[in-house]
Amino acid sequence: MVTTFMLGINESVEGSCFLSTDKVYDLVGHNVGNLAFHYAVSQILEGRQDALPWHTDPDLLNKLRRIGVMPCANQLGPHADYGRLGSRFAALDIPLVAIGLGAQGHSDYEIPEVPEGTINWVRQIAARSPKGLPNIGVRGEFTLKVLERYGLADRAIVTGCPSLFLNPNPGLGTKIEQNLKKKFSCVAVAAGHQKWSHLSKIESSLTKIMEETGGSYIVQSPKEMVSLARGEADTLSISDLTECRDYAQPGLTLDEFKHWARRYARAFFNISEWMEYLRSVDFVVGARIHGVMLGLQAGIPSLCIAHDSRTREMCETMGVPFVMASEIANGTSLEDLRSRIKFDGAKFDDLRQVLAARLESFLQQNDITSSSRFKQILRK
Repeated sequence: MVTTFMLGINESVEGSCFLSTDKVYDLVGHNVGNLAFHYAVSQILEGRQDALPWHTDPDLLNKLRRIGVMPCANQLGPHADYGRLGSRFAALDIPLVAIGLGAQGHSDYEIPEVPEGTINWVRQIAARSPKGLPNIGVRGEFTLKVLERYGLADRAIVTGCPSLFLNPNPGLGTKIEQNLKKKFSCVAVAAGHQKWSHLSKIESSLTKIMEETGGSYIVQSPKEMVSLARGEADTLSISDLTECRDYAQPGLTLDEFKHWARRYARAFFNISEWMEYLRSVDFVVGARIHGVMLGLQAGIPSLCIAHDSRTREMCETMGVPFVMASEIANGTSLEDLRSRIKFDGAKFDDLRQVLAARLESFLQQNDITSSSRFKQILRK
């Protein structure tokens, strides 16, 4: 009997090809990368999980009489006020467990100011622990320190991001290390955000590498980037199209950029299909942590361009190869990136097993049963 349900988005968007970009973008929570950790949680939990959005009527959720498991993202920071959601959660009469909560801040780990509404939302989650024990899994020590500032650290434990556990192979790191010996003949870029102008020199150097190796430019957000990947460049305003062009391919005319986007830009609305594609490339690189995580989970050498506390924390917590954006601010080359990959497969596997064991204990103490697939990671 399934005793849990997912409080969040569905793990994939079925029939995405029939939906408008506005609709599909809403369904993924305004970032296609959100599917990665929602899909991961669905694979970690035992049994098929129903998924209901956060804004579902509390009365309907209460009638389920099940534990609501919340795949979370970087909700802690000045960028998000969840006051209204906290008030809605106050009406819930069911247990809640959050997994993957993260903090958003500068790369120097300065503690961010978090709106009181968001802190109240976290308090509402903490108050609904199934057994009165810590029921919030956070991405790393930095997020734990942010919660400590607001008196909530005792309600949380570091579990990393659920996307670390997509691949059940306990020897995943060894496989990645073996693939590091191969030539990087095809490179996929985990595309960034056109508003990240401070990363534009890095991004344009990555797209050059991607072009030269016949790879792909895999987008996650914002909507303008997703529109490009869906062949809808003509629907964008001149200013939006120009901004995207200046970020990714500043040397092209707008017409040339439209053709470039049609050739290279991709968006995936199913994680299995996304990872299936990544199996065909030799290297994944970019500023999108979940795009990089999916590369690693597919057994492909991957490197994150860490540019804030969120990406840096996740890389450091989970042993994800990374380089700080400040170190390659003027651009980079494939040779340079390859030389910066510091990866020990055995250490990665050991760390992943430690975090998996911690997550398993966390789930057990919250009356949640994990899947046999997830438990394979513990059988090293």
